[in-house]
Amino acid sequence: IDPMKCMGDWFVQIAIPTAFDRNAHNGMERYEWDEKRKRVKVTYTFNQGSFAGRKNTVYQVGRVHPKSENGTEWQVAPWIGFCYLPSWLPYVVLEVDEENYSYLVASSPSTGGMAPWLYIMTREQVVADSVLEPLKAAAANAGWDMSKSERVPQQKTDA
Repeated sequence: IDPMKCMGDWFVQIAIPTAFDRNAHNGMERYEWDEKRKRVKVTYTFNQGSFAGRKNTVYQVGRVHPKSENGTEWQVAPWIGFCYLPSWLPYVVLEVDEENYSYLVASSPSTGGMAPWLYIMTREQVVADSVLEPLKAAAANAGWDMSKSERVPQQKTDA
């Protein structure tokens, strides 16, 4: 995986959400390369509960795990109010369009435990369910129970 091709806007289409982003609308992750710090600035925004709901923003810094040979293991440190978490939390890229980087399936490394999560994301904000079916299948093949997933409603906006 070429991390630089992952930079830009990713619209969350399907999620097995955490307690913090359940019932999100217009979920979007923005990945921006910070050349000075050699890290990715991650900004996740969503409206809570409806398109008109309160807008939430979550800030994180990220990187490809230094020991990841193929670029599928990443790490993030979320902003916790006054600083970034002082340790890295792992996540895994399960599936990516390596030609056009038009979709990405990412998740916590485990399907169980305290806060498992999964995002199926696309570059296009509004996509048909038929586009997502093979990505859902890839997540299920990786062990995820897709009955726990929710479709994240998206409404065309100027991202």
